Amino acid sequence: MNEPKEPALVIEYIDPEEGFRGWLVIDSLEHGLAAGGMRVCRGLSREHLCAMARNMTRKMRIADLGVDGAKSGIDYDPAAPGKPAAMTRFLRAIAPLVRERYSMGPDLNVRMEELQDAAAAAGIDSVKMAVARAMGWEPGYFAARYRILQEDVGRGKTLGQVRAGYGVAGAAAACLERAGIGTKGARIAVQGAGTLAQGLLHALEGSGVKVVAIADAEKTLACREGIDIGWLLSHPPGILPAPYDKRIKILPREAVLTQECDLLLPLAVEGVITGANAAGIKARAVAPGANLAVTPDGHEALFNRGILTVPDFLAGAGGSVSMQGLFGPKEHPDAATVLTHTFTRLRELTLEVLAAAGEQGTSPYRAALAMCAARKTGATGYAP
Repeated sequence: MNEPKEPALVIEYIDPEEGFRGWLVIDSLEHGLAAGGMRVCRGLSREHLCAMARNMTRKMRIADLGVDGAKSGIDYDPAAPGKPAAMTRFLRAIAPLVRERYSMGPDLNVRMEELQDAAAAAGIDSVKMAVARAMGWEPGYFAARYRILQEDVGRGKTLGQVRAGYGVAGAAAACLERAGIGTKGARIAVQGAGTLAQGLLHALEGSGVKVVAIADAEKTLACREGIDIGWLLSHPPGILPAPYDKRIKILPREAVLTQECDLLLPLAVEGVITGANAAGIKARAVAPGANLAVTPDGHEALFNRGILTVPDFLAGAGGSVSMQGLFGPKEHPDAATVLTHTFTRLRELTLEVLAAAGEQGTSPYRAALAMCAARKTGATGYAP
């Protein structure tokens, strides 16, 4: 994959009522379908969305999908009461691309339910309808398959809520396997307590891993003996509840990054590990699921310290790979089949990248970039 300096398409939106800006970025036009999430946050910029759209393309290429990367969002206060209307106006402006080429998903400060509500208010039947066009499906058939995302998968979760986390779990299992640790008894630290973290924990419950630390936006909960995964899954994503056991310590939120563990999983914040703070990481391996969680110089610093680290566009590709599991098969899959595909495919891809890095004597980040460049995707869409 040749990476141009500029994305293939950038649409800038200026809101006529409140004056805020928004952007839709499609990184390349190699295929008839592009995919990526929409976010709402203060200070969002064109440049940042371009970098994230490029990262989405890497996710698609590493997984051999015939889809291009995209991202969209508005520079807007997510706590403002005008958020639903602001999202609706933005979606109305980009509606032709949503219907024809751009498959949207939720991103920072956006839930799937409010994204769909905004789309409906903008006259868009589904934020995923571009997939139906790319796959050549009638709307009714597509809607029936899309409803699989609402299937219950246990613990009060739906397929749509946990699917991306299963990809991180597959990458995590591969890292632990490559490090000679395995999942049974492995000590993990999770930065993030949102939907992605809950999907990861849903996938790893019963595997024998021990959660020795987990952080939300306010604090870190840490316990050498391990924090019960079932207890964590019994609460909604977001701010963690008060500890149920006096052995669980409450630490500053940043403390999760420096806990001694076998595997650190940054699942919430961009740029959380850099060349400047990599020296403080005490994990044996790092598998970031959050977009751009480890900077390029952070990857090199961790590699030089002998810490096994996979790039976020690999560990965080579960959302894209799950779409292949959902839309790729000729017959309708069930939720369990989609999750198995997502976990297994990410485990296989991660082992492939780690093996290539070992053979080349380079970092997994560099090996994965080379693999993306070598991928030659075929027809548009999610078919295997």
